[in-house]
Amino acid sequence: MLKAILRKEHKNRWERRVALTPDSVAELHSAGLRIDIENCNTRVFSNASYLAAGAELVQTPDRHDLVLGIKEPPITSIQTDQLHLCFSHTIKGQDYNMPLLQKFIDQRATLIDYELMTNEQGMRTIAFGRYAGIAGAIDTLWLYVKKLRLNGRVSCLEGLKQTWEYKTLAEAEQALQRLDTQSGEPVHVVILGDGKVGQGTREVCEWLGLKAITAKQLYHDDYDLDSSWYCIMAKEEIYARHDKQPFDCAEYLSEGKATHRSRFTDLIGKVDVVLQTSYWTDFYPRHMEEADFKTYAEQLPEILGDISCDINGSFACTKRITDIDSPAFTYNHDTGELRDGLESGYMAVMAIDNLPCELSSDASNHFSQALQKHLPALMQIHFNDDFDDLALDDELKKAIIVYQGELTPDFKYLQEHLERQA
Repeated sequence: MLKAILRKEHKNRWERRVALTPDSVAELHSAGLRIDIENCNTRVFSNASYLAAGAELVQTPDRHDLVLGIKEPPITSIQTDQLHLCFSHTIKGQDYNMPLLQKFIDQRATLIDYELMTNEQGMRTIAFGRYAGIAGAIDTLWLYVKKLRLNGRVSCLEGLKQTWEYKTLAEAEQALQRLDTQSGEPVHVVILGDGKVGQGTREVCEWLGLKAITAKQLYHDDYDLDSSWYCIMAKEEIYARHDKQPFDCAEYLSEGKATHRSRFTDLIGKVDVVLQTSYWTDFYPRHMEEADFKTYAEQLPEILGDISCDINGSFACTKRITDIDSPAFTYNHDTGELRDGLESGYMAVMAIDNLPCELSSDASNHFSQALQKHLPALMQIHFNDDFDDLALDDELKKAIIVYQGELTPDFKYLQEHLERQA
């Protein structure tokens, strides 16, 4: 049986999430599965709570076989033959994490990425999507209120706080429901994407009492500018075929930008706040190129909440991430320059890449319940087995990017990205 450990997170002071909660550790311990924990004083759950659950406190994960974390592990921490579970941010060939991927190969280690764990319908089974959506929407709307104040304007959302200032999800929901959104300037919000992240943003709009309008109403100007509303849009409402034939989701997913375009520019001038939630790669069409920001300079929204946080992604203005301490930058549509903070006259961008940290306790409880059921199988892995012979269910096996120092078949394409970094 593999010796397992819950490691500490290193990204920044806000990263307090855990892959396993004390309750999950206690249940695993009762089933005869021991989980050690790396000493850490910044987790949302204390060392003492894990000790009470039957864990042993250790100073380093170096001697453990199975290492459980949330964000990427420090490159120097990866030991020979270790198995790591994390969000590795490598599957798009991200330049900044190719050294991490190479380290797994060099150390003959194994990497499983939570992002790749999906069910038969292709839906992710271990994720923070809902919490990213909720925190992303709250933070973006909070910044929108602050931006309006720069011009002496008063939003109907006055009183909104940044997500982390609410201790729990329940407290956030109750506080938003109590806001008086009938006074002040109305707000008009569009949500791009209706997956788990998009549904999280929808919850926030519902807590605030914003009226829901349809994509058809938005495109045809069938809405009231004097009242607050939101519109959540699915793929078939955001994208269209170049040849004007009816949209088919399967064709869009298989053909991407070769045959499809984004209709987003048809919405410019109609909304104050944009919440981008959909997964994106360069295979798919962008919503806005840099040139589009100049073309539509007088009609841009006040703020883009790029919750998907794809750098140089669906919105070309998202050139870097932001963080919880400095949550927004201003995008100068004339020069392409980015400046920290909010400015009048230019669109702001929120692109925090660890939004669920602002709801660490709730997010961790949700995540841990999903991960816990996989631990019995993971702890029984035999590294002398060939990859094809691993006794793992498909949900886990297809999430293995590197096995014993080799890219697995589905991820051989990453070799090209690694070579570019060499």
